[in-house]
Amino acid sequence: MSLINDALKQARQAPPRNPPNSLPPLQPAPAESSPTAVWLVPAIIIFLVFAAIFFIGWAAAHRTVHSIVTAPPDPETTQQVEVVSTPVVVPAPPPPAAAPDLPKLQGIFYSPTAPSAILDGKTVRPGDKFRQYKVTAITKFTVTLIDPDKKEFKIGMSN
Repeated sequence: MSLINDALKQARQAPPRNPPNSLPPLQPAPAESSPTAVWLVPAIIIFLVFAAIFFIGWAAAHRTVHSIVTAPPDPETTQQVEVVSTPVVVPAPPPPAAAPDLPKLQGIFYSPTAPSAILDGKTVRPGDKFRQYKVTAITKFTVTLIDPDKKEFKIGMSN
């Protein structure tokens, strides 16, 4: 600690050093921009960009029109047109008789002991009556219905 104190005492007793001769500090340049120069340069740049786009588009359109107008027809590339009679249109057969208005299957809750399904918003189980149908079976993917005429319908999630 005493070495540090001795060094500090010597530094205080030493004569002050003369700073090296240096130039005066630099001053900022005065702003000499006029209000016209502030918007004139960007306006000229924008004008030049639009002029370039215009002339490139004009040149491309002129070249296309010029090549179409001046191109002579090539006899080798002209095609002979063959007259074809219009085909006879046979009407399509009528669609098959519409299936009965089957209910929309909205979901299946499958369990081996108590399966159920949602048909048009109503929950049904095997043995239930729904409209004119009787629910006979519910599997993981289908519901089997029987109508009063003993016709069996299987509906799945895509129906």
